[in-house]
Amino acid sequence: MTSESHVNAARRKVFGEVTELYDAARPGSSNAMVTEVLAYTSLGDRAAVEVGAGTGKATAPFAALGIPLVCVEPDARMAEVLRRNTTSHPSIRIEVGDFDQWRVRAAGRDPARGGWT
Repeated sequence: MTSESHVNAARRKVFGEVTELYDAARPGSSNAMVTEVLAYTSLGDRAAVEVGAGTGKATAPFAALGIPLVCVEPDARMAEVLRRNTTSHPSIRIEVGDFDQWRVRAAGRDPARGGWT
């Protein structure tokens, strides 16, 4: 792994160092953003993929509408808060890991048509 790759890997997990503070301070996603994403995508009966789901600030409004989601989060600490914040939404599946590696595992399954970051 190159030096730049190490830096990028560390950046993906930087908010995990202050997970609770991040969750408390970061505002949630707006209904307008949710409406725009849903208007852009054609999910049908498929799940959406949220890459870098963090603590669920964008996840929650989609889940509240019953949208099935696969949340790929590289930091286990962030994913733990995401699980806690979304326990009332059974249509959410959380996977901890790097998106590129997850994408390789998911190849051929076509789990989603739309997604956001």
